[in-house]
Amino acid sequence: MKNDNLNICFPIGSYAVTILKFSYEQQNWNIPAHAHSATSYEIHYIPQGKGTLISGGKTYDLYQNILYTTGPSVEHEQIFDSNDPVYEYCIYLNVEEKNGEHRKGESDLLKPFLAAPFWYGEATVNPQGILEQIYREFLAPDTVGILMLKALFIQLIATILRNYSQTVSTDLKSMPIPLVKAYILIEDSFLYEYATITLEELARRLGVSARQASRMLYNRYGQNFTQKRTAARMSAAATFLRETELSITEISSRLGFSCPSHFHNAFKKYYHDTAKQYRKKHAQLE
Repeated sequence: MKNDNLNICFPIGSYAVTILKFSYEQQNWNIPAHAHSATSYEIHYIPQGKGTLISGGKTYDLYQNILYTTGPSVEHEQIFDSNDPVYEYCIYLNVEEKNGEHRKGESDLLKPFLAAPFWYGEATVNPQGILEQIYREFLAPDTVGILMLKALFIQLIATILRNYSQTVSTDLKSMPIPLVKAYILIEDSFLYEYATITLEELARRLGVSARQASRMLYNRYGQNFTQKRTAARMSAAATFLRETELSITEISSRLGFSCPSHFHNAFKKYYHDTAKQYRKKHAQLE
């Protein structure tokens, strides 16, 4: 189940929290490396199964009761275990500071969450019960469902905070909610449709011109469309080479290249190794 068109808003201290996406799925595919834009966060919880998380050049095991969160600019990818794929709850949210607006007694509550762009560990305070309630609310919505969902998401964030230990402050750049939803659309387009997405199609989805879409990409990610699509395709290529036995020709096709030689040239330019060299090096590390 995936609901990626949410706009559930509530205040915590001096911050406005907006839940934009909620999903509960069995992961039976590899998720290539990607990162989120400023003020955007994801909460991940694994109730069962096994997999691998890669972030910051480090590898982390995913198994029952693992909780991890990813914040702005934190690159991460996830590898599924074909023998026992993980089930995962994932919540995508925006946290924006509201200047001059404070809720007494709550001003510093979110600091541990905001101060940890990446957090991983076993959940000492288990959020599964709350996540199951949220899931049920989405399956059977009623007239008071939005109130229940707000209360449940607040409980969820409180549960996440109880799993945190560090309390270092951080600064966030604010971004209007419509823009946040646009950047979710952009990130999902490159994450799941790297082989087929075009600038024109992306612009159509955003409801802007191709030139405006290009400007949005560069302003937020420092990359034009071609650079961001190349990064997405190369990240997927690296995942295929490390984690599967697919032939290089098949990988080239899955990435949307018209012929293997184009893929070879693009891969070597990006990683400074041929695809075969890259696969061999990583096979030797295992």
